Amino acid sequence: MDDFSGPDEVGAAEAEMDLQFRRLTSYLMTPHYNECLVCFLVRAVPMLEPVGFAMTRIFRDSNAPRATGIGARLGQLGIHSDAHLLQWGVVTDEGIWEVPRCPDCGIPEGAPPCRGVRKGSTQPCELWIWRKHALSRRFEDETDRLDGLDWRY
Repeated sequence: MDDFSGPDEVGAAEAEMDLQFRRLTSYLMTPHYNECLVCFLVRAVPMLEPVGFAMTRIFRDSNAPRATGIGARLGQLGIHSDAHLLQWGVVTDEGIWEVPRCPDCGIPEGAPPCRGVRKGSTQPCELWIWRKHALSRRFEDETDRLDGLDWRY
């Protein structure tokens, strides 16, 4: 008797692979309860497209349906795609953790569990700070430091 897998065995193996693929993509493409946009995008990195806000739209439709102006708001922050949001739109709150980033593309390589946001929010959780706000905060801190110096000669 030869060692041959019949059509039923091949079909069952393909069905099992399809099921595993659907589970994986469902996990990656569905925001978790109270998960922030940035943590969702970090988790969904394998599914990100180089241009556009496809995953941000999925997040909005699932977790924040009333945030219809999110694309315009991100544009005002200088963010023009999902990948760009991860590359340049946010920095980590260095008081909590430091993110390892891909040396070639600058996208975060994972993140701790999301700290959560209220339902309907498109703001990042405590792990992340919008880069624009982080720069403003650094400027204010530096200004405060300089104000405290004695400038007399």
